[in-house]
Amino acid sequence: MFLFIAFIIVLPLDSYATILDEVPPYIEIIGINESDYKISKTIKNDQIIVELEEKNTGSNYSWSFDKNKINSKIMLDFSIDFQSEKKYEIDNIIGDSNKVYLSFAHHGALPSTAKIKVDVSNNFEDGSKLFLYYYNENPKKLEFIDDNIEVEAGYAEFEIEHCSEYILTQASTKDTLKKRNILSYIII
Repeated sequence: MFLFIAFIIVLPLDSYATILDEVPPYIEIIGINESDYKISKTIKNDQIIVELEEKNTGSNYSWSFDKNKINSKIMLDFSIDFQSEKKYEIDNIIGDSNKVYLSFAHHGALPSTAKIKVDVSNNFEDGSKLFLYYYNENPKKLEFIDDNIEVEAGYAEFEIEHCSEYILTQASTKDTLKKRNILSYIII
């Protein structure tokens, strides 16, 4: 009888510990009405992926994080607005070139580097090479982030460490050209 009671007590504790070890990081979406989106949350061996499609506009994008760099929970407003309140300021810097505005609802640092994948098929053809710029509001300048972005299957994919205002464009600014020239001299 004693052996039977001990078995019943030990079995649930052992199972509970195993289940706790297998619980993946939690994803909490804040700041948006989830009924306005089709949302998919996927946790793979090494990635956490949140895919969103806005039902009214059809805007489609995803966020992915390295699972090993997330302690327990991601709590973010994952929405991206493809219009910008800073449109006129940005256009004064880069001109009328074809661009996609990326106004992240979350502003500030992210829990780890995020890989963002956005549908740009309405603006750019597959194979297009794009520049990613961050709009720094304080000096009202575009800051170069990346120029190694190629449109594939209608999507552009890039990494960021914080959220704010960004743009994707095929045009480069004078500052980008200067940085490239300086790097060329250094390499030579």
